[in-house]
Amino acid sequence: MSRIRANQITNENANGAPNFPHGFTHTGIITSTAIANPVPNLTVNGNLGLSGTLTSEDVTNEDSIGIVTARTGVKIGPTAGVGATIFTDGSINSAGIITSTNVSVASSVTATTYFGDGSNLDNASQYGVLEHIAGQCDGSTRACSFGTFTFPNVTAVDVKNSSSYTAVLGSQVSYQPPTGAIAVEYCFHYSQAWNGDAHAIQHQKFYVGSDEIVKARYTIANRYFENIVTFRWYFRIDGSQSNDLNIGRFQTWNSPKTLALHTREYGGGNDVERFYGVQYWDGGSASTSIFRQPQIEIIAYGNPAV
Repeated sequence: MSRIRANQITNENANGAPNFPHGFTHTGIITSTAIANPVPNLTVNGNLGLSGTLTSEDVTNEDSIGIVTARTGVKIGPTAGVGATIFTDGSINSAGIITSTNVSVASSVTATTYFGDGSNLDNASQYGVLEHIAGQCDGSTRACSFGTFTFPNVTAVDVKNSSSYTAVLGSQVSYQPPTGAIAVEYCFHYSQAWNGDAHAIQHQKFYVGSDEIVKARYTIANRYFENIVTFRWYFRIDGSQSNDLNIGRFQTWNSPKTLALHTREYGGGNDVERFYGVQYWDGGSASTSIFRQPQIEIIAYGNPAV
């Protein structure tokens, strides 16, 4: 084995670097102020420490404890199907799901679909439920967007045996939707039963104040009818359209409106006049002793950012 001890090694003409055409093996530390270009391949089996800047056109694996600067972007994933791309303008395009404990956005977030309840979203532009009020018709109150919502107080069976339309008092509420509402849904859940005549027929109308929503009319008819009934109506609020009481469309709804069902019997004893009760119970006649308390729901839909 031979040894070369020298302060400097040059080429034959002493004006450049020597060539090592068959390779160069070194087991210690190489200190260099620069590596001349071009270098076809540089293989490091261990760790490579740099105090300056490493510039590369393509890096297979890189572990850095400092800042990595990529001039034309960073692609993540196999070259045949990149999973994510970080562009030079700061935008990120991901083909999968991004999971983060906390995301801070200075301007805006655009998405086709949002997941979760959205309870912590401010100024969300998508439409959804602005207000949902539901409960028993027991005279209780709820704080709401326009102040206080009061449920009707229904405590007993109500027999409606008139041939003229009268209000179903358990259905009557006053409501004003919050700002930004584009629709209001009214739901009245109640029981209705025949009262003495087997061929039971009863007619219902729906009113907003003194105005009837004409296309909300319905009739309940059957032999020995006893059932749970859900009446539901959807009001549209659209400033670009005219008011239409036939279907319940309003240009604006910025003050409380009274909503209520009205009912009448068919006549001649043919009726489903027993509201909130039943004809039979436990194998016998119920009279008015069995009482089922009705329920009301009010749902306002719209854009909370308006």
